[in-house]
Amino acid sequence: MNNEEMKNKLKEFFMSDLGVDGDVLKFDTPLFGDEIGLDSVDSLEIISFVDDNFGVSMTGVGKEHFQSIDTIAAYIEANKA
Repeated sequence: MNNEEMKNKLKEFFMSDLGVDGDVLKFDTPLFGDEIGLDSVDSLEIISFVDDNFGVSMTGVGKEHFQSIDTIAAYIEANKA
């Protein structure tokens, strides 16, 4: 799976499972600020999704890796087997 496919899969997850509006969500949109407004419970769902779908654990990872779809994808890319 290339980087673009990974980001599209993540975006689909945010829209379908977390109820984020796809018109507002771009790859660089801040996920935990005022615009999208995800919370700590959502971060647990993100961790589970990434582990299940990409085989990369994000448990205990710093919040800087959860800033946007771009930063999550970069973390997955850097840490996949």
